[in-house]
Amino acid sequence: MTNTSADSVSVISRHTVRCANETSWSALLDSPFRLGPFDHLVDPSIPTAVVFVYEQPTSTPDVELIPVERLQRALTLLLDYYPHLTGRLQVNPSDGSREITCLGTGAELYIARCSERLNAFSSPGLLSPGRILMSNLPAAGNVLLAPFDATLEGVGRDPIFTVQHTRFRCGGVALGVRLLHTVCDADGFFQLMRDLAELYRGVRSSEIDGDSTSHFPSLAHPPHIRSCMSELSGGNITLEERLAALDFQPSLFYVERSADVEGGAAAVASSTSSVIPSFPPSPPPVVGRFLRFSHRELNALKGHATDPNGSTSSDSWISTFDALSAHLYQRVYRARLQLHAKDSNQGELSSPNFLTPVNLRNRLGRDCLPSRYFPNALFCPHITLSHDVLANGPLWQVARALHDLTRTISTTSKDELNQSLRWIAMQPDKKKIRQGFQYGNGSLMVSQWNKFDMYAGTVFEVGPVLVSPPFTPVTLIDGLAYFLPTEEQGTAAAAAGDTGAIDVSLALNQPLWGIIDQDEEFRKFRDA
Repeated sequence: MTNTSADSVSVISRHTVRCANETSWSALLDSPFRLGPFDHLVDPSIPTAVVFVYEQPTSTPDVELIPVERLQRALTLLLDYYPHLTGRLQVNPSDGSREITCLGTGAELYIARCSERLNAFSSPGLLSPGRILMSNLPAAGNVLLAPFDATLEGVGRDPIFTVQHTRFRCGGVALGVRLLHTVCDADGFFQLMRDLAELYRGVRSSEIDGDSTSHFPSLAHPPHIRSCMSELSGGNITLEERLAALDFQPSLFYVERSADVEGGAAAVASSTSSVIPSFPPSPPPVVGRFLRFSHRELNALKGHATDPNGSTSSDSWISTFDALSAHLYQRVYRARLQLHAKDSNQGELSSPNFLTPVNLRNRLGRDCLPSRYFPNALFCPHITLSHDVLANGPLWQVARALHDLTRTISTTSKDELNQSLRWIAMQPDKKKIRQGFQYGNGSLMVSQWNKFDMYAGTVFEVGPVLVSPPFTPVTLIDGLAYFLPTEEQGTAAAAAGDTGAIDVSLALNQPLWGIIDQDEEFRKFRDA
């Protein structure tokens, strides 16, 4: 019998990983290394955590897949380009800004073994035979990640960047990668992983053995690691410029004036992140599921979500993201209404608000966000639709509202964006920055990852068969969803697979799943 519990995986060693060249981090002239306005909005205890799974090729069963020594060498070379990731996160006690100290301390690489073969965790179902599913992996993938302490003390003490290399009994490998969200968003995270794979492919055996004459691989296109407007931290601005920046009132943010908001860990823990808000734990249990929507199903759903009265194609056009988000927003809200109607213990349903991060790399311009920009570059617009629209209205009305949400002036006007960033940078206490979105049991939050190159760009000897964030204690939040690409995006499967499919990672309170499972509208286009 397959052991899917945590005890099938054991960590056998851990290693500190530093830059290959010490001058990489010592050349960072500022200490601490200051982050920028985008980064200050992210709760410091929230990481990005993703597991990459690689199968041992049947054509080379005796060739070791992703050997640890070669991976470790590639990591040291990677840190030459991202030297600030060798430091430790600090929340500046005077103004709440995020900064990195103790440069050169190092990232960490964990080495683990799994007593099971990788194919023991594949799906036996008719719809996806042989597919590796995150939910089937040991502890649903959680033990494939290095340990993590989400307290403010923990994130300040422990590495910003960790990798766990887990080898399965068959020779397959999982790389569990965790990086504090306050240093980069998902775009930056997957850029980092593509860079690691590029450097790994360039590492030669002689270099692993320490041959000084060997070839040292380099990145074809180095990253940009300085945060936008980070130079404004530390008082590098005149009083007149500071007052002018503070005089602006951004549409997405405000300053909490309550007298009981004070400095320290409690204030940081209560702050609202612009990417994944900090909120009280959902009433247990919260259950996460992965739902696959095929390209045909998405096209049918998109047609159903298009305004039939649009006078022109530009008036009625909506994206796949708009349609799928609207569908989830409406169906989950209706399920919540049913649950609260039949169970008085559920309490009052909060406002049905919706939030989604918007990547601003193509909206702010290269002068602020250069090519291959690594740090955060997200704002999170939000909206609350009326009960009548969500409970009784057609899907196209919801889709149109979400379409317009990501195209408002708060996320499209370069002038508004720049002024908002300067306003954030100039706040004397960034722990008091809030946004209008208030998380509750009526909320839905959707992050769009399905456009990222998560498969083809992360080829080591072979491409991954699964790339996905597992459901962790941090992400098991009622109403939190990610749109993910499927393994069909990979180079080997792309030619014949359903490359337009999307996996939805969705966490909901357990009773809601029973209602959604009975909702004939939820997957009405599955066989379209």
